[in-house]
Amino acid sequence: MADEKLLYYRGFPLIRSGSTIFYGSSGDAFAAKLTIKDSKKIADADVPNKIMVQLMPKNLTDADKARKGEFIGFYEALDTAHVWLTETLFG
Repeated sequence: MADEKLLYYRGFPLIRSGSTIFYGSSGDAFAAKLTIKDSKKIADADVPNKIMVQLMPKNLTDADKARKGEFIGFYEALDTAHVWLTETLFG
């Protein structure tokens, strides 16, 4: 029932807390963390511009599969997070 209020992108939930967005399911071995570093104003709205994406393991033994990168544009950052997450979980 709580899942009904979550926003999903390509089958994984998005949870935002301030300038940090977590992408992935809590039961999976990895999740992506998107940190908004900079935003720009477009028509009275702050739009994320520079975003750091980190693929983080939940178990420290998988730390060698962690990834990190910085992207311009929210779609590019979120799409990259999705590719990294699905490659790591299902690849």
